[in-house]
Parts: sequence; structure tokens; C-alpha cells
Amino acid sequence: MQVKFKRGRSRVVVIFPFFRIAIKLPIIHLLVAMRAVYYCIKSDKCWQYLQQDWGWSVEQHIGFKGHLFLGIVANWNEFVFYQKTRDPFLQPTYFSFFGLFNIQRVDESYLLNDEDLYHQLFKLTDGEVQNDSHHFENPHNFCFCDGSLRMLDYGSSKTRRIIAQYGTKIVDLFNPKYSWEEE
Repeated sequence: MQVKFKRGRSRVVVIFPFFRIAIKLPIIHLLVAMRAVYYCIKSDKCWQYLQQDWGWSVEQHIGFKGHLFLGIVANWNEFVFYQKTRDPFLQPTYFSFFGLFNIQRVDESYLLNDEDLYHQLFKLTDGEVQNDSHHFENPHNFCFCDGSLRMLDYGSSKTRRIIAQYGTKIVDLFNPKYSWEEE
């Protein structure tokens, strides 16, 4: 039962299996953001670049805001979404310090076939998971808790939109023995 580390696109997760908690920390790409600002200042079209850069949303993971704040925003969004909805499909996020770190419950890993998972989620969400395949195709974004499938990574607005619409249905109808080849 030793401490485990996992790295995603915008966050690092430190897992403490003995305590059944994970701590999610944002990855802040300071050097990449500073390089973008440097090239902007160096350019003769600085104002245009700044205007364009500031127009990108944090979730696009590009631009100054995305490089600095994506992990923080994802952490905060997970905490707020869980606290508001208490959706049974969500792995509980117990605490967030303004997105700088989250504390989330840890349960057993999801061990089913990637294709079986995705095809079943595709079916249960009327194809909506296709709009957020980054989160719904990856079996590492799921775990089992009390016999129910739970989602671990729900910081994205696309992910939260799908969960708000289909989370309860997924919990109620998910079959851990599902095989898309047998369907």
C-alpha cells in the first residue's frame, strides 16, 4: 500500500491507498506561458496576439490562461460540481483549496476492456460521450465504488455536461459484464 503518482495533461495525482484518498495538484506551465508572452512582446503585432490569446478559454489548454490555470480551474470545477450535484456517478471530491489542491476518495480501479467501456457509455449516453472522448475513452478515469461505476476526472465543462444529463442513468444501467462484441 505505497503512495502512487499519476500525471495527466493538467494535473498530477498523488494516491494514498491506505487512507483511500487522492490529492490532485495542478500542473502550471509557467515557462511555456512566459515564452508565449516573450514572443508576443517581441512581435510587432503584440496587441493582436494578446487579444487573440486572451480570447481563448482556459479549457482549450492553449494561450497564457490555459498554460497557467487549466489544472486549477479543473480542480475547482470538480469540487463545485460534486458539492452541487452529489451525482452518484461522481467519485466524491471532499475538499478543494481554491483549486490549488483537491482531496478525492480512492476506490478500486476499473479493470474492464477499453472498448467495452466506451461502447457501453456510448450506448447509455445516446452517443454524447463522442463529444468528450478524452475523458470517456480512458478507463483510468473510472473506478468502482460499492459495485457502481464512478468517474474520477470531471473537471472539463464537456464532461460535466454529459454527467449532468446521463450520470444517474449510467449508474443505474451500467453492466460490468458488458461485451460490445456480444451485443
